[in-house]
Amino acid sequence: MTNPGHNRPRRRGTCPGVLAPMQVGDGLLLRIRVPAGVLPADHARQIAGLGDRYGNGLIDLSQRGNLQLRGISTDRLEPVTEALRGMGYVSGDAAGEAVRNVLCSPTAGLDPAASIDVRGVARTLDARLAADAGLHRLPPKFGWLVCGGGIGHLADSSTDVRFDAVDGERFRVSLGGTLTTAAPLGLCRAEDVTDVASALGRAFLERRASLPEPPRRMAGLVAAIGTDPFVTRLSSLISPLPPGERIKVRGTHLMDLFGSAEPPHPNLLPGGEKEQAPALVTAFPFGRLTAATFAALASACTEIRITPWRALILVSPSGDAEQTARAHGAILSHTDRRLKLTACSGAGSCDVGTTDTHATALAIADRAGPLLDHVRMVHVSGCAKGCAHPAIADVTLTARDGLYDVALNAKPGDATRLMQGHTGLSPADAVASVADLLTEESTGA
Repeated sequence: MTNPGHNRPRRRGTCPGVLAPMQVGDGLLLRIRVPAGVLPADHARQIAGLGDRYGNGLIDLSQRGNLQLRGISTDRLEPVTEALRGMGYVSGDAAGEAVRNVLCSPTAGLDPAASIDVRGVARTLDARLAADAGLHRLPPKFGWLVCGGGIGHLADSSTDVRFDAVDGERFRVSLGGTLTTAAPLGLCRAEDVTDVASALGRAFLERRASLPEPPRRMAGLVAAIGTDPFVTRLSSLISPLPPGERIKVRGTHLMDLFGSAEPPHPNLLPGGEKEQAPALVTAFPFGRLTAATFAALASACTEIRITPWRALILVSPSGDAEQTARAHGAILSHTDRRLKLTACSGAGSCDVGTTDTHATALAIADRAGPLLDHVRMVHVSGCAKGCAHPAIADVTLTARDGLYDVALNAKPGDATRLMQGHTGLSPADAVASVADLLTEESTGA
């Protein structure tokens, strides 16, 4: 599917929610923010039913650990909203919903190697953000992270405010980045996380307002004013970091274990030789699955964890859970080449995209499979905005007017990294050009 119209990327200035749905190419998009990423199986089945009855039957998994229902029409919005409200996923108003961007370790409570089960902390923070009107002016994408460590570590997830557990009682507070790039402030107690978050949110709003060009993210503000104002603001709530502080996971220095963090691998969660693993990890190409698939998975477990890796963790899976997942097209191996591919919604689902990005990416998997063994990521973007992956990928295809430009080590739309002779390609020619990259590399071309 292609849409040859001009596709100038545009910023909508907000993030979709249940109370603030976003109009996209296939109807209204509703983002469901699930506290701590923990979804009871019966709720998952109800949400699948809503997607089937009122939407187009497609569900997306976001990079921030949320569910997205697609294809909802305006006249069918009310019953969906009321059903989600009954399950506890709707805030009092759209502003309170928009700030509930809390990412939580998806293996919390499942992995004994974690420092602490952070689900309670994440839920309390979620509720505080929704209720604290003073924080509702935060930018739409302003995010929070609560990580307990272990195999589901969020080391590579970049956000505005991080709370990383260092033991069973304390969290390392840092600003604007991944675990290794965020600016550290100090340590806080678990019971003080919400107060620290409130103080940081208010400090961000006050400090950014004093600048001629107010930054929209914490990293920009830290770059402009440093961390001292935040440390002073939190003096009664945090303690200094130990000299030479380094967080460890399972007794291993974090950078040794998570230098390039990946999603949890299937069956890595501890279980005895005769004991079934407590969870099953399932992924889907581009984080998209059908409502029918979501319902089937929910019927094969007691709870679903939503991860920031566009994968699902089925908790206490039934004996036939793996067979069920496989029958519905799930990715069950971390070596599956499709995990190396990212793609936005593309034409048909987005009113800006002009190519069927999913079809192009799957064609790359079929024809250029060996190349995927040598790269970390190939990204197919329907426009220069790069919603699915705005950062650098080894190979990036950017669509414009139904054609693709191919670039290496580039962000979507980066004209400085385009390959000579690899611009304005039809989808079929773009796939062929990517397939030829491995041959060109081996021959030194």
